[in-house]
Amino acid sequence: MHYKKLTSGNTIIEFHNNWLGEETVVVNGQVVSKKSSILGIDHPFTIMENGASARYILTSKVNDRLEVFLDLRKNRQLIQENVPVLNGAASRKSSDTSYKLSGLNKLKEFKLEEALEDFELALDKTPDDPEIYFHLACVYSVLEQPLKGFESLREAIRLGLKKPG
Repeated sequence: MHYKKLTSGNTIIEFHNNWLGEETVVVNGQVVSKKSSILGIDHPFTIMENGASARYILTSKVNDRLEVFLDLRKNRQLIQENVPVLNGAASRKSSDTSYKLSGLNKLKEFKLEEALEDFELALDKTPDDPEIYFHLACVYSVLEQPLKGFESLREAIRLGLKKPG
């Protein structure tokens, strides 16, 4: 899960993103946009500020290291750019996500044995990260090892991997 809180004057803008790429934008406690994205998407919304209409666009984007960033525009003017969005797992024991990111890149390239090694190393750093177990389940599924995949998925859910929605 990714989360970032931005402010523009008295306006509080929250960005939420889950492991399925479902993004939600909440402004002053109200959901204003809900979309799915893998590599990023625009979330346009209009709100009233000081008696006038303000048009915003919150843009999510993902770089080649699978890091999430945000740009915020107000009335067509860029007011915040390349704001990093930390993974919810960063607050756990260790903030070192290099093996997890490397494993994700290798999984995308179908270098499955290498991805498996990286995810195992990532578990040494953050053994309570449910997303790592989810990605392990994906690797095991493609490698046609359903029992290991099922066990990894069960562990991901036990550790708090949320069902979308």
